[in-house]
Amino acid sequence: MKQYLLVLVACFSINALQAQQLDKKSNDQVMDSVAKNNPLPTFIVGGINKNGFFYEYRHGNKLWEGNEPITNNHIFRIYSMTKAVTSVAAMQMVESGKITLDEPLDNLMPEMAEIPILTKDGKLVKATKSITLRQLLTHTAGFAYPFLHNGLNNFKKPADWKYQDFPRVYEAGEKWQYGTNIDWVGKIVEKLSGQTLEEYFKEHITGPLGMTRTFFSVPDELVSEITTFGHLKGDQFVQDKEWQYRDLKTTKYEGGGGLFSTFHDYGQFITCILNDGKLDGKQILKKETIDLMFMNNMGEHFTVYDDPCLEHTYLFNMNAKNVGVNKFGLGWAVDQTGRKGIRAPGTVYWSGAACTFYSMDRKNGKAVLFFSNTLPWSNIHAESAYMKSESILYGTK
Repeated sequence: MKQYLLVLVACFSINALQAQQLDKKSNDQVMDSVAKNNPLPTFIVGGINKNGFFYEYRHGNKLWEGNEPITNNHIFRIYSMTKAVTSVAAMQMVESGKITLDEPLDNLMPEMAEIPILTKDGKLVKATKSITLRQLLTHTAGFAYPFLHNGLNNFKKPADWKYQDFPRVYEAGEKWQYGTNIDWVGKIVEKLSGQTLEEYFKEHITGPLGMTRTFFSVPDELVSEITTFGHLKGDQFVQDKEWQYRDLKTTKYEGGGGLFSTFHDYGQFITCILNDGKLDGKQILKKETIDLMFMNNMGEHFTVYDDPCLEHTYLFNMNAKNVGVNKFGLGWAVDQTGRKGIRAPGTVYWSGAACTFYSMDRKNGKAVLFFSNTLPWSNIHAESAYMKSESILYGTK
């Protein structure tokens, strides 16, 4: 009987392995077609569950003009995917009792609190409401990016401008506006920890998770591992070597977008989140903290975009006419409705400026990760490849 059971288990294992191999072959064939019909020179796709990557697909070379195939250990700029890591650092501060989500930050961060607000008619006025950590994490503190706000884009800093940022565009808690909020979260982490963000990440997040190639400043010996960076020109992508190798060293650690990382490393980070904050015996956040981060923390606020270029993409589907569809958690967007047959309601997601994307679906225990290294953000070629990848990894080819 025991021998029979062993044979039965072996048969099931072989059948499961064969099924996985067939799935990979089938998925690879679809992805080959995506790559063939897409001008993206290089990209990587991964499906992740609690055990790590269950599927990977790589297309192209590390250097577009070279012949070394891209790998999971080559270095990309992840820009705003830095925000998720910084948000985890902030929630570690909350767990340790060094700060709460809803306390006023006037005393801790006077240099932030004193920044004036730019009104619609171009006047600068003093803020009347205090900013909280929750508002910063949900982009409801009033900070904007100039390239996403026409009024701020047209603002000229006077010669005597003494503030560490552009003016805010809303009172705290008034509206949702994507901006430099998480850069300020990074400064809060630095002030509370007494460490630079580089040092703090290495000790408390990237180090414990084995993210050995994730940093703000690229070590000299790893500069050769940086992938080609380029932008869309007409229907093709062209290389931008100046941008590829700029700002490799810094002492200004921008929590909102300054990290370099690899596909492997960010996969480790996502796997940890899917495992409720734990990976390889290292617990970086409690499960209840992850639960909170996945909830809508912005209430009924909605975006008021001046930039219509963002309205076409489902990845950033948060404009006024879609109120109630997507909200914001603590560090990432929360998809309230999901994609039918694909990701479940409550899935969180975000992206980086150079077309790196992720979604994390805890209900299905699955995440999708996509890396390219191209501008403009969410260009139609990168976006379509990501969306197709997500469909494939949920079995809806």
